[in-house]
Amino acid sequence: MRVLLLALALVAFSAPAAWARPSAAEPRPVRLIFGGDVMLGRGVARADPSQLFAGIRGTLAAADYAVANLESPLTTRKHLHGPYALEAPPSSARLLREAGLDAVGLANNHAGDAGPGTVPDTARAVSAAGVLVLGAGPNAAAAYAPRVVRVGGIRIALLDIDATRAGPPAGAHSWGIASWNEALARGAVLQARREADVVVVGLHSGTEYLTTTDPYTWQLAQQLARWGADIVWAAHPHVVQPVRTIHNGSRTTVVATSLGNLVFDQHQTGTRQGALLEVLAGKGGVRAYRVGAATAYPPVRFLHWQLPRGDAVAVARGWWQIVRPVQPVVPQRAPSLSRFPGTVLAASVGDAEASGTRQLVVAFRRPYRPTNISAYVPRSALVDRHGLTAHVGVYRLGDLAPLWVAGTLLRPVSAVAACRGAVAVTYTELNSPRVVGTGAWLWSGFGFSSLPMLPGLGTPACANVDGVLDPVVLGRSKR
Repeated sequence: MRVLLLALALVAFSAPAAWARPSAAEPRPVRLIFGGDVMLGRGVARADPSQLFAGIRGTLAAADYAVANLESPLTTRKHLHGPYALEAPPSSARLLREAGLDAVGLANNHAGDAGPGTVPDTARAVSAAGVLVLGAGPNAAAAYAPRVVRVGGIRIALLDIDATRAGPPAGAHSWGIASWNEALARGAVLQARREADVVVVGLHSGTEYLTTTDPYTWQLAQQLARWGADIVWAAHPHVVQPVRTIHNGSRTTVVATSLGNLVFDQHQTGTRQGALLEVLAGKGGVRAYRVGAATAYPPVRFLHWQLPRGDAVAVARGWWQIVRPVQPVVPQRAPSLSRFPGTVLAASVGDAEASGTRQLVVAFRRPYRPTNISAYVPRSALVDRHGLTAHVGVYRLGDLAPLWVAGTLLRPVSAVAACRGAVAVTYTELNSPRVVGTGAWLWSGFGFSSLPMLPGLGTPACANVDGVLDPVVLGRSKR
């Protein structure tokens, strides 16, 4: 939940303003979101269908394209193979669309559990619901063929491959799934690389209920990255494993070897929690990603986004981990503030209010001024040992007329970088210059709201990650 950053009172306000539009020269990056295993049969089928995905629908819909692995066959045929009957009625496919999913992978070990007709039954039901089928087809060529979709101005190629080799492989002239074959997989990824800006490979692989990546799946991920995959997301372990990156020259591959369950009725340890991987990708590949936590036992609920461990960018009102070096914008020199009514700690020039003009953002301290609101806060939390309180204000260039000024800050700021509709900041202790964290303030039209603080050291700056000047915190990966 966003927290209002100004701690006490607003001194001045600004009128709402529109955000900057991306440059016409390059399409704005898109947000792709990936979930784990979706099982619609057995105990899940007894849940209220209207509430099954209600707690996660908004999160999936906020992205530009959403993908998951469909673990349950959609068919009326009787279960034939294996001890676990996961089949669900073909009509269940509408739940996928209602959940906000745009595509699902069928290449997994349960794809043929109801016999040879299971795969075409499932594919037809999914397609009829308006959801794209990945990793299956009437023959091997079709099953392995990249599905290229245009999302915004970005071409996304989607593949899905079963590396367990337990599902029914498509033949030269028979229905089935893309079952791992190194030559076919390599050819498919290379074809996708030629046809698209971003290459996504779904992989069904791994050791069930293992919370760390097994060596075989990691080896496959490394191969796919070398061939040109930008995103590798895997399913099958049914528990969440860490998200990692592989760097290959100018491109970075984001690898999620298991996102656990998106919705399932399992009871083993860890199977009731799932993860969502959201990736920011553009013409040059992946730029940033974030990982979210969710409950997987019906009804599904989204819980929160995890804070990034390394260099971070504020996009879509949240923190994302940057995956490749970014070039911070050199700020315009701030004017002389010798007559500023306060002790200036930092200043930055930029369009912090997203008004189309530049303003001056100043972090400063001034002598304590009691107010009706400050009377409810202990003086020791507001006033430093010199009798000063901490503030940040936005001022008009030229005459320094105040446009917006925060009341006394409970978390003092020592550095600022004015971006487009936002400010990146450094936080310190009240009575010490020791840095405790960094953050970002987002302009809401009448004031700023803050993202969660990133603990530790980092350098606040502005960089074009999402098509505008975004707040970034750099140097965290090296500390």
